[in-house]
Amino acid sequence: METLLRVLLVEDSEDDAELILRELRRGGLKAIFARVDTPEAMKEALQKQEWDVIISDYLMPRFDAMAALNVLKTFDIDIPFIVVSGSTGEDTAVAAMKAGVNDYIMKNNLPRLFPVVERECLAAQMRRDKKAAEKKLAEDTAARVKELKLINEVAMGNELKLIEREKEVNTLLKELGRPTKY
Repeated sequence: METLLRVLLVEDSEDDAELILRELRRGGLKAIFARVDTPEAMKEALQKQEWDVIISDYLMPRFDAMAALNVLKTFDIDIPFIVVSGSTGEDTAVAAMKAGVNDYIMKNNLPRLFPVVERECLAAQMRRDKKAAEKKLAEDTAARVKELKLINEVAMGNELKLIEREKEVNTLLKELGRPTKY
């Protein structure tokens, strides 16, 4: 059974896009994809639909991976961003990773693509799950603190009422000439 994957391809070459999709299919993924090659098209695609992964060529005539990464950063969403490149060196790959790219794959090593996509999608899902759990914990904690404050206010109010009652009882006991109890 194929796993469904929503892939945003930042790629100017249809042939290269097909190679990437073929490699994903070989790994058992069925890709629903869109291919973009300009910042405007990428922004529109990110606004229109949720994506599981972005796979970007490093160099294109009108757009490049680093510009695409910057577009993604403006959306503040956690989507794995993987660069697939044909002709850049190790220094470029290291710089891209430091800038926030999740992984960098050479086109001559495409069999590595599926395990990288699988790993990065799982890691992103784990980060989203952790963030959701932390948010829920914070909400639950805030609700519990509010509840405890209310309980404390009620308890303090009851204690003040008891003190007033004790004063009233003592006043009555004094008026009756009896020793006070409290």
